[in-house]
Amino acid sequence: MPLLRVTLTPGAFDDRSKTALVEALTDAACRAEGIPDTPERRSRALVLLDELPPGGFSSAGQCADAVVAGVFIDWQVSAGVLDGARKEQFARSVHAAVTEMAGTDRMAVTSCVIDEVPEGQWAQNGRIRRLPEVSRIAGFEHLHQLYDD
Repeated sequence: MPLLRVTLTPGAFDDRSKTALVEALTDAACRAEGIPDTPERRSRALVLLDELPPGGFSSAGQCADAVVAGVFIDWQVSAGVLDGARKEQFARSVHAAVTEMAGTDRMAVTSCVIDEVPEGQWAQNGRIRRLPEVSRIAGFEHLHQLYDD
């Protein structure tokens, strides 16, 4: 059940490309987490999108709004869901999508901090959600042994 907080550099993406980016991020995170491609399962994939204001992004001490198409992600995921290969798959998918959407006018820059939330430390809707329950709700394909009866 991906929870992605995404920050974009100013003016790098129009409304159409933001929509496409959110779709690409959702798909990449769901694939990495092993969530089936069904509306019921993917409805829990959340993306919180923010764009920095003009002048809000710098590189080497200089305003870089016009030269960088940056996507900076903080991804919260339950510990035990991702392995190294799944993280790599996500990173490649995200960078490929951003590079395609950035075009040739700006350099594509992606950065993702993966925050693996320890067992018993994720509260949702007034309850602590443990990995077996989260796995059942999300339908993690690679963790079905945690919830199959």
